[in-house]
Amino acid sequence: MSEFQPSMWKPRAKAILTIDQLPLDRELVVTTKMDGEFSVISYQRGVRTFSINLWGTMYGESCPWLKELKEALDKQPVQEAVLLAETYAVEGDRMLKLPDLIHHLKNGDQTKIRLGVFDLASVNGKTVNQSYLWRLQEAETWLKGCQQVHVVPYIQPRSRDEIRAFWNYWVEQRRYEGLFARDDRQDLYKVKPYLDIDAVIIGLNKTPSFPNREVTSFKIALRDNDGKFIQVGDVASGIDHQLRRALYEQLMPYKRQEYDAWVQIEPFLVVQVQATDTFQAYQPSYVLLQDGSLEYAVNKEAFSLRHPRFVRFRGDKKPTVEDIGYDRQLPNN
Repeated sequence: MSEFQPSMWKPRAKAILTIDQLPLDRELVVTTKMDGEFSVISYQRGVRTFSINLWGTMYGESCPWLKELKEALDKQPVQEAVLLAETYAVEGDRMLKLPDLIHHLKNGDQTKIRLGVFDLASVNGKTVNQSYLWRLQEAETWLKGCQQVHVVPYIQPRSRDEIRAFWNYWVEQRRYEGLFARDDRQDLYKVKPYLDIDAVIIGLNKTPSFPNREVTSFKIALRDNDGKFIQVGDVASGIDHQLRRALYEQLMPYKRQEYDAWVQIEPFLVVQVQATDTFQAYQPSYVLLQDGSLEYAVNKEAFSLRHPRFVRFRGDKKPTVEDIGYDRQLPNN
C-alpha cells in the first residue's frame, strides 16, 4: 500500500479564536475535535480492513475497534470504502490525552480505544461528492450499534447559541480538544480553547545555559505564501536537561549565522506549540528569506504568539506553506 498516503486525506483547517468568527451566513456542520491520532481506514470486503496514521503505523482486524467496524460494514451494501477518523482513548466518559492513547495502543487496555469517524471519503472506488452532512449521516447508519466505533458528535446549528451550548458540553465539560466547522463550500475551520500551531525552529537563543551546551529557548517561525519564514515568538524548551542537551547537539551542526543573542539555524525541524492568543508585536520580528538572509517584519508580519508552549516535535511535518502556513494557522487579526 505504498501509494496509500494518509497525508493526502488529512483536511486542512483555518484556525479561529472564537465562535463569533464562524460564518453563520452559510450552512455549517459543527463536529467535535478529539485529542488523538488522525487515521485513515481502508475497508475491502473479503480482503482486509486496516487503519494507518500519519507516521505509517498500521493496525489491523486483530484490534477490537477495527474488527467491530469490519463487521458493521460487512452488513452494508458496500464492497470497499475509505473513512477518515480520529483514534483516541477514554476513561469512563472522559477523553484521555494523546500520550495515554499511545500507551494504550502499545500495551494498554484496548477496550479504552475509540474510533471517531468524521468523514466518508470514498465508496466502491469513487469519491463521495454528497454534502458533508449526508456523509456523516450515511456513516452513522453503517455504524449503528457499535461500541468502540462511532461518528463524531455533530450539529447543524442555526445560531451561535447552539454552537456555544455544543462547545460547553463537549469542550468545557467533556474535555474534548475543540470544534471543527465546515460550511457549504467545504471550507474548514478549527476552534480551540488555545491556539495550536505547527512552526519551524529558525534559531537558538543564547541564554545563560547555552555555554553549557543546553538550549533552553528557541525562535520559531511560520511560512507565508511568498516562501518567507516569519518569526512569531520564542519558546521555552522546558526543564528536561536531556532534551535541552539533545537540542544543542542535534541543531548546532545546522548553524547558518551566529549573532550576539542567538544562533540562526537551517529551518527544518517542525514543532507543535500552543498559545493563548496572538498580539501585535511592537518590536520588529525576524524574517528569514530562502537564501538565509534576514529582514525585519512590519505590518501583518509583526504578530507574535502570546504565552507559547512547546508541546512536541512533528516528524510528520515539513517547513512548507501547507504544513506551517502563516495565513492558514493564525487567526485574522
